[in-house]
Amino acid sequence: MDSRIVKLKTLELENFKNVKYGKIDFKEDKESGDISNILGIYGQNGSGKTSVINALYLFRMVISGQSLNPNFCNFISCSAKSAGISLEFRMIDKTEIYRVIYKFELRKTYKSGAFSQDLSTEYDKILKFNQSKGTSIEEDKDITVEIFKEKLTYSKLEENKWRKSITIVDYDVDDKDYTFRPIKNYKEAANSTDKKVRFGIAKGLSQENSTSFIFSPKTFSLLLTSFAKTSPENSKIMAILRNFAIVNLFVIQNDELGAITSNRMIPISFMLENRKVNMRGSIGLNLFDVSVIDMDKLETVKKILEQINVVLNTLVPKLKIEIKNYGKETLNNSKEAFKVELLSVKNGIKIPLKYESEGIKKIISILSVLIGMYNNENILVAIDELDAGIFEYLLGEILEILSKSAKGQLIFTSHNLRALEKLNKDLVVFTTTNENNRYISFNNARVGNNLRDFYYRGIMLGGQKEDLYDETNKYEINYAFRKAWMIGNNDKENEESVEK
Repeated sequence: MDSRIVKLKTLELENFKNVKYGKIDFKEDKESGDISNILGIYGQNGSGKTSVINALYLFRMVISGQSLNPNFCNFISCSAKSAGISLEFRMIDKTEIYRVIYKFELRKTYKSGAFSQDLSTEYDKILKFNQSKGTSIEEDKDITVEIFKEKLTYSKLEENKWRKSITIVDYDVDDKDYTFRPIKNYKEAANSTDKKVRFGIAKGLSQENSTSFIFSPKTFSLLLTSFAKTSPENSKIMAILRNFAIVNLFVIQNDELGAITSNRMIPISFMLENRKVNMRGSIGLNLFDVSVIDMDKLETVKKILEQINVVLNTLVPKLKIEIKNYGKETLNNSKEAFKVELLSVKNGIKIPLKYESEGIKKIISILSVLIGMYNNENILVAIDELDAGIFEYLLGEILEILSKSAKGQLIFTSHNLRALEKLNKDLVVFTTTNENNRYISFNNARVGNNLRDFYYRGIMLGGQKEDLYDETNKYEINYAFRKAWMIGNNDKENEESVEK
C-alpha cells in the first residue's frame, strides 16, 4: 500500500453548464471510514451527467497549471456571471488523515487590451459594452475565461474528530490589498521585497495566461519553498494534491471516444508500473492508416498491449491485439521512426483493428487505466458514456467486479441500465429535472431492491425527493414526426389536416 493515498469524497458544481447546483458524493463507511470506489451517474439526456466529467477534466487542467482555452467560457451557465467547482478529498499520509477542500471559480473577462487594462472587468460592464456594439457575449472573440477565486483548506483527523479547518491559500484576483490571504501566510511566504514582487508577477501572469494562481508553476514553486520552512504541512498537502491530479487522475471525455466512432484514431489511455518503468498518459494511433511512431512510443505500445491482452482475452474470448511493424522511416528531424498498425487477432485470423466493433475498440482504449484502477488505490478514472458500444451483459459483469474488488475509484456516466442490477444503491446517483438540485441518491431503496426496476418506477410514478424525468408524451412525439414531414415537403393541406 502506498503511504500517501488520495480519494475523492465530494464534487460540487455551481452554475456549471446546465447545473445551477449539484453535489455528488462517494459514500463513506461509518465504521471503517473507507470511501466507496465506484460511482455511476444515470439520467435523461442533457440532464448534467457529462458536466461531472467536464468538471473533473477542468480540475485536472487547473491544478496542473495549464492555460484554459477561451472556449471554457461555455462551461459557465448563460444566466450566471461565474461558475464554481469544489472538490473534497480524503488524504492519507502514513498514519495521518486529512480532509482537503479545493474550490475555484471561473468568470468571463476580456483579453488584455481588448476592453481595458483591467483583466478583472465585471461581467455587467462587458455585457453593456457588447450591447453598445450590437453583439452578444457569445459572439465576442475577445472574451476569455479567468480563474478569479481559489481557496485551499484542510482539517486533520485527531482522536476521531476533525480539528478546525485551516486555510492554506485564499486567493481573490480583485483583492487589492494582498496578493492572497490569510495575511499570516502571505507575510510568511512574501517575507522580502523580492518575493513580494515575484508573487505580484505570478498573479499578473496567471491572469494573462488564464491559469490557476495557486498551482501556476511560479506561484506553486514559491509557496512550496516558503511553506517548507514555516508550515511544512501546508507544503506537503499542496504537493500531494497536485501530484494526484497530474499523475493519478484519468479523465476520458466524449471527444476522445468520438475519434473511435468516426474511425479516425484510437486514443489508448494507459498506466504502467513496475520496477523499471512508471508511466501514465495517452497515446493516439491511426485507425484509417498506419501510424508513424518513434522507438520509445513503439516499446510503450508493445508493453500496453501485453498488459491489456491478459484481461481482454477474458472479456472477449480468444481475442488479442497485436502491433504490426511495417519497417523504419526517417522523420524530418532525422530521427528514426516506425510505421505500425494495430491488428485484431481471433482464432488465428488477423484483421486491421479498424474493422472491429466500436465496443471492442472502446474496451481497448480504456482497459489499461481500468487495470490500474483495479490494482492501485491512488487512481481515479472518470469516463463519459462508459456503456457506448459495450455489450450490456459484459458491462454489468465488469462493473460488479470493479465495485467488489477494485482498489481505486471510478466515476462513469451511462444510459445502459444493466449496471443498476449489479451495483449497490449507494454506488449510483441519478440526475433530476431540478437544476438547483441536479444529483440525488434514492431515498427509500433498500438492499436487495432491483435498482433498475426502482428507477423505472421513480420515472413513471415519482416518489423521490426530485423528479427524475422531464415527461415526454408518445402521442405528441408521433404527431411531431408526421407534422415535421409535412413542413419539410411544404404540404400545407395535409399539415392542416394533421393539425385538426
